[in-house]
Amino acid sequence: MKKIINRAFFLLLGSTLIFTACEDSGTSGPAAVDAEIATDIPANVNTIFSPAIPESDVEGNTEANPGYTFYDLDNGRTVEDSLSAEWDIAYGGTTLLANSGNGGGIQVLDAEYSTVMEAPTSGYNAEVGGSGSWYTYTGEAPNGPKHAVIADTNKTVVVLTSDGRYAKIQILSYYQGNPDTSTPQFADFRTRPADKYFTFNYTVQGAETTQLFHEDRFTFFDFETGAVVQDSASSQWDIGVNATTIIANFGNGGGIQALNIPFDEVTEAPTGGYTESNATWYTYTGEAPSGPKHAVLPKDGVTLVVKTADEKYAKFRVLNYYKGNPDLSSDAFANFFTRPEDRHYTVEFAVQTDGSRFFE
Repeated sequence: MKKIINRAFFLLLGSTLIFTACEDSGTSGPAAVDAEIATDIPANVNTIFSPAIPESDVEGNTEANPGYTFYDLDNGRTVEDSLSAEWDIAYGGTTLLANSGNGGGIQVLDAEYSTVMEAPTSGYNAEVGGSGSWYTYTGEAPNGPKHAVIADTNKTVVVLTSDGRYAKIQILSYYQGNPDTSTPQFADFRTRPADKYFTFNYTVQGAETTQLFHEDRFTFFDFETGAVVQDSASSQWDIGVNATTIIANFGNGGGIQALNIPFDEVTEAPTGGYTESNATWYTYTGEAPSGPKHAVLPKDGVTLVVKTADEKYAKFRVLNYYKGNPDLSSDAFANFFTRPEDRHYTVEFAVQTDGSRFFE
């Protein structure tokens, strides 16, 4: 008999678990459809923030905006006052500045972005630049595009902020629209996009610590039992949550991926495409002209599919990232002073326990 646990919710809020189950509907199709609610699951969160998608086309000394662009990583915005302590990194041509006048610093590590787990405590400078730092200048290259600035995605820029915190940055592109640098269109000067437009990933630490990733602060959750699992090495948990990052039990054969399909329309789990983690389920509003500012909002129509460690499949969608599952369109949520605490998940999920990939 198939068993699907469907339309279940949990809040990563506190410490008490409450479960309620509905009777089998007795209708045709999948049998034993159980609805459960699990509330007050404690979320061990940290102070790290990473945008779900790269920041794109930040201008650095373009014709339209000459001079440096001063960027605040915390709020994902530019800062006009260069003397302010509010900005963390400045972009100007191929030179990157730290806010050294207010105690900041910058350096480039010869390490891929995802492998940088901790920021160095020394080695910071007021600026970095030059071919071989975060980029390569091709010059009169015999092959490929000539006189191009190619971002080295195997290098990581680390920033010490003016208030003693740390951030890491992976620069993806120096050209408008983040173009494919291997195409004939990019190689040709006449069709190459404008330069001095930065696209980059980043992670910023909200506390005064050098650590840029806290695996031990994940909360591990098992869909079948609706319970938190304490042992991170166990095969019993299906997903782990830490701030806006969701991981699968990859070390024990699990995986996760996002589908741009509404939850109710996902009837079959894919056979492949699973990865260790996902952070594409939300939008960060930043300085949005309308609606709540600096809020994490779930994307409509995105469903996360999980392959569990015991070779079963589950699907879920995040409904809310704030304590108590508040109304995200309310005035109380839009106001910083009355917005509930973040990093508390409400999700709807369904798990297929018979080992098949089908949810119906």
